[in-house]
Amino acid sequence: MIEFRDVWKSFKNVYAVRGVTCTVQDKEIFGLLGPNGAGKTTLIMTMATVYRATKGDVLVEGHNVNTEPERVKELIGIAFQDAKYDRILTAREILQWHGKVTGIDKSLREKRIDDTLAKFGLTTEARKRTWTLSGGTKKKIENAKIFVQRPKVAVFDEPTAYLDVPSRLMVWEMIDELRDEGSTVVLATNMMDEADRMSDRVGIMSKGEMVQVGPPDKLKGTLRGRDVIELKLKEPMPELLGEVTKVEEVHDARFEGDVLKLELSNGRELLPHMINVVTAKGGQIQSANLKEPSLEDVFLHYTGTKLT
Repeated sequence: MIEFRDVWKSFKNVYAVRGVTCTVQDKEIFGLLGPNGAGKTTLIMTMATVYRATKGDVLVEGHNVNTEPERVKELIGIAFQDAKYDRILTAREILQWHGKVTGIDKSLREKRIDDTLAKFGLTTEARKRTWTLSGGTKKKIENAKIFVQRPKVAVFDEPTAYLDVPSRLMVWEMIDELRDEGSTVVLATNMMDEADRMSDRVGIMSKGEMVQVGPPDKLKGTLRGRDVIELKLKEPMPELLGEVTKVEEVHDARFEGDVLKLELSNGRELLPHMINVVTAKGGQIQSANLKEPSLEDVFLHYTGTKLT
């Protein structure tokens, strides 16, 4: 289990993390969701002993990061957002070195390296200098370090950045397998679908604060009664916002490009009426969509901003 107890972290009097208190349970995938600059990476680096908290405590498996940093380091493996290795080395050399410094027996280490390289489709590129490889391939190698190590606590910072769709799906599957084998996974991401698909629980971060924590479906349930209607118009008409918000059941209305997005109660019943309101004012509707609240809607509701 990982415990964050009123954790603050500042850099030159600017706080990147502000009073975070939450718990990550054993053998769960805990998603940290927020935009770049929300404090996700700083919180992770504080947990991993890279930074020292300005205030508060972090406990990993009962070990305090401040007083037992070496013990904590033995438990954690991190795949950084950007590759953190000597790019003169080959992929195999990087994985061999990482396996060695994390204490994996040589025979087991070589098997894991072979298996991981094969899964990532990197067997033929394993002996190339990594500076010659693409950004996506370098990201795969950074992730591969964790699948070779298989630590008690596995941390992935933006694990599918730079990856194509098939590679993203493969990494998601491998993270699931890692959790099933007993690892606790902390997954920092700014991708809604990744947080929704992967996380047992999500911690929403904004401006250094943890604003909400819970399973994705439960978080969406906090907006129950707030359906979403999306009306795609031929062109945006900002003057419509005043009209649609006259309807009592409409909680929020905004344009996202040429799409009028309405958050309201009883969306199924009100959809025909909202179409009539828009067309009566000259709006030319090209398509209409009714959906339940998404994790993106949850993020907007609790932070007041869109993730992107």
